[in-house]
This record gives sequence, C-alpha cells and structure tokens, in this order.
Amino acid sequence: MNNNFKKTPIPIPKAPWDWVKSHEPIITETHEPLINAEFFPEKILSSPEYYIQQLPGSILPIMMRKSVYLKIVEATKLLPDGYKFVLLDSWRSNETQLSLFNSLKEQLRADNPKLSEAELLTRTRTTVAPPSSDPLKPSPHNTGGSVDLTIVNQFGIPLEFGTPFDDCTKKARATYYEEKLEADEKLTDLEILYMENRRLLYHIMTNSGFTHYFDEWWHFDYGNQNWAWVSGHDKAIYGPTKPIFVWNDPIG
Repeated sequence: MNNNFKKTPIPIPKAPWDWVKSHEPIITETHEPLINAEFFPEKILSSPEYYIQQLPGSILPIMMRKSVYLKIVEATKLLPDGYKFVLLDSWRSNETQLSLFNSLKEQLRADNPKLSEAELLTRTRTTVAPPSSDPLKPSPHNTGGSVDLTIVNQFGIPLEFGTPFDDCTKKARATYYEEKLEADEKLTDLEILYMENRRLLYHIMTNSGFTHYFDEWWHFDYGNQNWAWVSGHDKAIYGPTKPIFVWNDPIG
C-alpha cells in the first residue's frame, strides 16, 4: 500500500458533472459476461444494499463485468494489511434504477417544497442517474461497469467517510473536505479522518484503472461511458446488459 495515499489530495473538479457529455462516447460492446463477485471473502466482502432494502428489481448476488471484478482484485493489493473492500452495488436493473430515482426525487420534493420540477430533476440526478431504455445512453450501473464500495479494517469495522452510502447531500461529494481546506476552513480531527479515508479509497481505485464519479465518494467506473468520458477514451466497451439465469428469463 502506498503510504502517501492518505496525504495526497483528491483533485477538485473544475466544473459540475455533465450527464450529456458523459453519454457522448460511442459504445463498442465486448459482450463480456457479468459474474458473481462474492467468492473472494479473503479480500472482498459483499453487502448488497438494494437487495437488503428490498428494492424492486434487486438481486442477491452483486454482479459485475469480469474485467471490473479482476481490477478490484488487483486493487485489493493496495489496501493496508488486513483491510478489505465491501461491495455495496454494481450491476443494477432498470427497475431498481427507476425505484431509486423516483424515491429520491419524492424525498427531495418533501424536503424542499419550493424547488421547481427542473431543480428537483437536477438535484436527483446528482445522486441517481435517470433510468434509460436507450441502448446508446444506458445508466452507468446497468452496464455492469460501475461499482459502489467501501472499506473495512482488519477487525471488520467500516472506515468512516463522513456520510453513509447513498447520502444525497453535498457532504457526499468526494472532495467536500478538500474544498473546505482550499477555502482555508479548519478541519476537525474527525473531518481529517474522513478526508484521509476518502483519499485512500480514491487513490487505490484510480491507480487500479477506475475513474471516479466525484459527487459520490463510493462510486467508480470502468469500461462504461462514464469511464470513457473521464479518461479520454473515444469508445466505451460496456453497454446495457443483464444477467442470464438458466431457469428464469433474464431480468432487465
């Protein structure tokens, strides 16, 4: 593990995330399969949050493209001794995506009754991409190329990142504490801990070939349009996909 990870700032984005531009890369599908990512408990644990919460369309195993999984396996070599990744979500059905999007939108509407419909959509899209049936512009998780994850220490205790998974406030932005420092605000010892843990996760994943969705400290991409746009590739290699089960029709 590179001991400088916790001391190396996460670059602060110069502009908001642009969902139009992030869908511009063309997709040259590899047809790489989705695989079950829950068979390496020595280094990778699983907590399928949407199945646990019984969201429509969620499935029990966390599934992702094979190359995404292999990159996460490589990334475990950069973890501190005894630490492990915890996978929270990867491939996501459009049904689950729709449920998340609508639920968050209504929550934001209740909490912010003065927001216009356009403002509600913008706020919602910061945390949950809208579901898409367009094969040229799939939601990132529906490709199997996005992964949400966190880290536990050698005792199985989750590291603290300052917000829970799926927090929809500005504090979930990966560079939230970096931005406070840049504004000459003094951080508490706890905030420094949060910032260093975010740096650790960010640098491990980006040094392993992933790109980062900066409004969520837990979200990383490989092979999909997010990845292609951020990394400067002209093509994405993963489009929409779904798991195939022998005794059931594929779910969408």
